[in-house]
Amino acid sequence: MMIHSSKYYIKLHNAFSSDYLEYLKSQILTCSYLANNQLSESFAGTRGFSVIFKASGMSELNLQFPFFKTYLETALRKTCNAFYLNPLVLEEGACVKPHIDCSLSSYGKEMLIPKIVSVLYVQVPNDLQGGKLMLQEDDYPICQIQPRANTLLYFKGNLKHSVNEVNSSQTRISLICEQYNLSETQLQYIPEFEIETKAYKQSSNLL
Repeated sequence: MMIHSSKYYIKLHNAFSSDYLEYLKSQILTCSYLANNQLSESFAGTRGFSVIFKASGMSELNLQFPFFKTYLETALRKTCNAFYLNPLVLEEGACVKPHIDCSLSSYGKEMLIPKIVSVLYVQVPNDLQGGKLMLQEDDYPICQIQPRANTLLYFKGNLKHSVNEVNSSQTRISLICEQYNLSETQLQYIPEFEIETKAYKQSSNLL
């Protein structure tokens, strides 16, 4: 595994076996929860679903989504205790507008910003044009990150970011996890385990 780091991010190349990456891709694309994204307007035209969980909900997560287990064992930081996990599928013409991740804020009474965000590039088409991750700090551009299959990327949770328009013959697939370090008071508002998707009429709370 090769590691490249900067002030704002860390990249781990060849993070997983090629067999696991293929398995993960097939499971994401055939998952019954995959649908037009239920995330903010920044994600219009993309597909995905989301899993909200605390450290105490890991056993249920592994039961419902065994294909995420290897990724999570590697990607999750031990200092974090609440997570927002979502596969993100971008097809021809799709993009993600600038935003700061704060997905768990809807469960609490205050704005919650992740400590760190992890991104695994599951599939990056060979003919991909665009599809770069753009990082900003205080609206000032920091860098552009070219996605590379089987790279696990971590960046600071308070950075604004976006993905420019994808042009390719295949889908660009990434697996993102917002990782939070919450106080006991903040943590009490977060569900143990919950799924959000537009594949059904309402979110599925399985506990």
